Amino acid sequence: MTRARRLRALAVRVAGLFGRVRRERELAEELESHIQMHVDDNLRAGMSPGEARRQALIRLGGVTQTAEAYRRQRGLPLVEGLFQDLRYGVRRLAKSPGFTLVAVLSLALGIGANTAIFSIVNTALLRPLPVERPEQIVSLANAAGSRVFPGFSYPNYKDLRDRGGEVFDGLYAYRFAPLSVSHEGTSERLWGYVVTGNYFEVLGVKAALGRVLTPDDDRQPGGHPVTVLSHEGWQRRFGADPSVVGKSLVVNGRGFTVVGVLPRGFYGTEIIAAPELWFPVSMQAEIEVGNSWLDKRGVENLFIQGRLRPGVGRERAQAALDVLAAQLEREFPEVNEGKRATLSPPGFFSGVMRGAVLGFTGLLMAVVAFVLLLACTNLANLLLARAAERRKEIAMRLALGASRPRLVRQLMAESMLLAVVSGGAGVLLAYWLTQLAAGLKPPVDVPLAIDLHLDYRVMAFTCAVSLLTGVLFGLLPAWQATKVELLPALKDESASGGFRRSRLKSGLIVLQVALSLVLLVGGGLMLRALQRAQALDLGFEPKDAVEMSFDLRLQGYDEARGREFQRQLLERVRALPGVQAAGLVDLAPVDLHFGRDSVYVEGRAQERASKAPRALTSRAGPGYFRAMSTRLVRGRDFNERDEEKSPPVAVVNETFARRFWPGEDPLGRRFRLGGPEELLLEVVGVVEDGKYAGLNEEPQAYAVRPLAQAYTGTNTAVIRTDRNLREVLAAVRGEVRRLDPHLPASGKTLEERLAMPLLPVRVAATLLGGFGLLALALAAVGIYGVMSYAVARRTREIGIRVALGARASNVMRLVVGQGMAPVLFGVVLGLAAALGLTRLAGSLLFGVNAADPLTYAGVAALLTGVALLACYVPARRATKIDPLAALRNE
Repeated sequence: MTRARRLRALAVRVAGLFGRVRRERELAEELESHIQMHVDDNLRAGMSPGEARRQALIRLGGVTQTAEAYRRQRGLPLVEGLFQDLRYGVRRLAKSPGFTLVAVLSLALGIGANTAIFSIVNTALLRPLPVERPEQIVSLANAAGSRVFPGFSYPNYKDLRDRGGEVFDGLYAYRFAPLSVSHEGTSERLWGYVVTGNYFEVLGVKAALGRVLTPDDDRQPGGHPVTVLSHEGWQRRFGADPSVVGKSLVVNGRGFTVVGVLPRGFYGTEIIAAPELWFPVSMQAEIEVGNSWLDKRGVENLFIQGRLRPGVGRERAQAALDVLAAQLEREFPEVNEGKRATLSPPGFFSGVMRGAVLGFTGLLMAVVAFVLLLACTNLANLLLARAAERRKEIAMRLALGASRPRLVRQLMAESMLLAVVSGGAGVLLAYWLTQLAAGLKPPVDVPLAIDLHLDYRVMAFTCAVSLLTGVLFGLLPAWQATKVELLPALKDESASGGFRRSRLKSGLIVLQVALSLVLLVGGGLMLRALQRAQALDLGFEPKDAVEMSFDLRLQGYDEARGREFQRQLLERVRALPGVQAAGLVDLAPVDLHFGRDSVYVEGRAQERASKAPRALTSRAGPGYFRAMSTRLVRGRDFNERDEEKSPPVAVVNETFARRFWPGEDPLGRRFRLGGPEELLLEVVGVVEDGKYAGLNEEPQAYAVRPLAQAYTGTNTAVIRTDRNLREVLAAVRGEVRRLDPHLPASGKTLEERLAMPLLPVRVAATLLGGFGLLALALAAVGIYGVMSYAVARRTREIGIRVALGARASNVMRLVVGQGMAPVLFGVVLGLAAALGLTRLAGSLLFGVNAADPLTYAGVAALLTGVALLACYVPARRATKIDPLAALRNE
């Protein structure tokens, strides 16, 4: 009997109506006969008897052992069967270390990246504040029409606090404050909080050492110079000395007594800020020397938060706030007209930054989710190829009576093992990534509390993701692998009829290509945005210029001393070798701290502050615009004649001139800033438009007053030079120290100043670009693997085609055509998806259209070229198949 007839008889017996015992006995006899046939073939090929039988068993996939194993497994309890599946899965994976390593690394990268980014989401959105009953804490934001801003005035805060007892257990206010702290002969620039006396009482925070601030510390302005330290500041600067309570610190030129140390991990209620000292708001004038604002209802610079009463929901609290805001509007219409207070979760500067944080973390989560999905897709393709190699083994198991769900369970056990091991490796990767992120120092002056750690929420997320990925990449290949035709599989026949593709494999290739293209397009757009940011018209030239920032208020300078310091510093700096221009400004662009003032044009109907048009404002001295290389369009710059007793003047930008005097000459026109009672300012010059608060902002109206007529102790000296910038910075810092050795000053180049506005797009470009390249590599490996397997399975078919006269070019076209068809479909699908998804990141694209054709075309060409190469290598190997060798086993 020939081999084909013998196997056909085997299939008939398996499919017949014989009893199970007889069917198994006959099948075992046929299996042994089949094994012996292969042993005889191997012996004729010159193998030793032991090697001949071993190779025969390898070729048959170990089905004899499998048959006996399945006999034993019938009737096992579910739990015991699962453990047996897991043990078998471990053995199978151990026999394929290469596949196991690739699978674990791919999944670990995706799971680890998702875990690391989720730890950011956890810190920003899910982790409760370290206070009593954190779910009751809410933030208040000031709203006027469509504008939402965080600040409230102190008088408005007191009215809300005193009238809101029906829904709030307490309202407290706080504000960031820069500090110059002197202790034991050293001076440092630090940051602290100015808080109301009930701050710690409402939050329920107790001191770890000494006491916290109380309402008694906040009753008399200037009467209680006390402070409390953060736990980390106490350890870092005082060596955890318990006798620090009662000691004196010199803060901004005034002595303050330390009364307590706060518990570890408490930095306040803003998530990422880490101040080191807390002061009562009654000491505001002493902390912010020369800037007393406690009694000014129009100065809105305090954050407000509160604790809801038990049983009071946010809807009821919001309704009560609406009533209170309406009362304040009636009582103080010149300041509060149209303003309302809105509630939001704490931790985002009264909710103003919540949208930006949600958008950025959402973008990061989408990126890493794409990477994980791509890793799952690639692994699913590998499992399909691996299952095809076990086709005969699976057929034998089915023939021996194993049910299809039973086989799926066993195959899924291997997938879940891979997912669990990958999850463990992913946790290690996430831990490393979070430690790396915690060590980063963003280019900001405010101290940050980057407290990323893997708590139980993050670990639960990792477990869920690991199990989900195990199901995601394992279920479809397992179900597909068990769909086998018994007779061809038992005969070890490859599929005939040409290069018919599995819809699942083709679909996975389409998905891989589409995901890769979306990531690559996102990375390409971000890189283009970085390039365009370098060429943006900023309204100033950042090259060859440095800045040195200092705050004279922190050393207790009054106006007279401050003006003298500014004059002497400019004289010394301008005399330094290589300095071409130097000037002072209170706020240099690009800076999120830019304030807006109401504008009242002379001769026009005056509007209330809430409805008056607004403009960005700053104060600068002579030489500033020249030092910034800001082009003067009309009129003149400030000069030494613009003194305190001279007529008030201003320089405006082109947008300001067009908005308030369209089609007219702005020179000589007059306007007021801040209120209708303020001094009239005469426009003496117009400068070009620029970027002020952000790189992606629309043109903004901007007005500048001379420092000599509007003194401030907060200064930035801008210096343009033709020398080495680091040397110039050192020289300027030396001049500051000669004038006042205790004055903290920080310096950097103007190009470094742009690092913070560009930080989000740099992070996005790095992640999208890096993961995009990884996705490209995974897609290429996946396509190459599928095509290599297809060529190997159809070796005899290719041999027949060549024997019948097919040329190498025909075979090449056949193989490449099969591989590129799903690739091209994936490119089209990916372009459509990228076009929709990249619009969500429009705020990060500086001057780049989300549908930039150059980026889309370049990425599509790159991905298509890599896919073509991945198809070409197996296709070239197919053209070299020897027909005689391919047909030898026929």
